[in-house]
Amino acid sequence: MDKKDKYDKVSRIVETAFSGDLALSFEAKMSLMSAVLHMEFGHWIFCGFYVMRDPKILEIGPYQGNILACTHIPIGLGVCGTSAKEKRTIVVDDVRTYANYISCDSDTISEIVVPIIHNKEVKAVLDIDSPLLSDFDEIDKLSLERISSII
Repeated sequence: MDKKDKYDKVSRIVETAFSGDLALSFEAKMSLMSAVLHMEFGHWIFCGFYVMRDPKILEIGPYQGNILACTHIPIGLGVCGTSAKEKRTIVVDDVRTYANYISCDSDTISEIVVPIIHNKEVKAVLDIDSPLLSDFDEIDKLSLERISSII
């Protein structure tokens, strides 16, 4: 199964899970989404969310992975903080060359961060770390933006 098919599968699963009669909380949706994404892309080191706690800081939210994640990230620092500040998806092919990088795990080589925006405000960011060089491309970017929009 190629990555586009995997993203389509993830999309179907989360849309079904989110469509019940009783609405899910933002936290529950993030928990389910990180779990489903991590199950489909098992090689990822980290797949989860940092939630906006005040205008200056992101705090660790629901995630999957085999690491203890950074607990707080200042807005504007690292890939997550920059994505939140600029309200745009950032793909980093090699984190070792990213001048503003914050390392939570030494095995991470590439990263993608997608801001979760509601009513023009960043509510969280979806952060995914990979041990592979240039693991993320336009398919990942567009697919993760589409999937994240249903939270």
